[in-house]
Amino acid sequence: MTFSLKCVANCGLVLAILDIIHGISTLAFYGYQFYTHYSCRWNHGIRWCQYYLEHTNHSTRVNIGIGEGVVCLLFASLLIVALCKYEPWLAWAWLLKALAVVGVNGYFIIIWVMEKSHHYHQFWDRHNYDQDNIFLYAGIVLTLMELFIMFTFCCVAGSFTYKVGDGEDLEVRKERVPTMETDI
Repeated sequence: MTFSLKCVANCGLVLAILDIIHGISTLAFYGYQFYTHYSCRWNHGIRWCQYYLEHTNHSTRVNIGIGEGVVCLLFASLLIVALCKYEPWLAWAWLLKALAVVGVNGYFIIIWVMEKSHHYHQFWDRHNYDQDNIFLYAGIVLTLMELFIMFTFCCVAGSFTYKVGDGEDLEVRKERVPTMETDI
């Protein structure tokens, strides 16, 4: 079964739309966390709040997460342009973003799991543990979404690159008319 270049590009566009949804959800989650962390309504005061945010890497992760959401939206738009203009090198540039997102999320997941396993913050209250779990589970879900999109993208981009290399659907092929000067 063979697929046309247009079919492969449309499948890539669906992946780009999923990546836009991933970027919007990342931006929404970390934007909400930015608002709740920096308004700090906890009853232990602003000094303790800043101490908690700095020692759990939540404030760093929130700032990086907002940047990650913006970069996801930019690279998803770049992927849409690459698929519509049939530019495989531009489509493969999207993979750099996916690897960076998986790397950043993986780093923070590993750090948070290591801190939980060492009971590093055992003197904090239940709200702090819940907050740690929210960040940990959100990081895992966002990473799994990105991995799914990335592995599917590699299949689609490989097929897209192969189809563009063949020149399929890119230009109307001229009908060869035999003349006296060319052999048939």
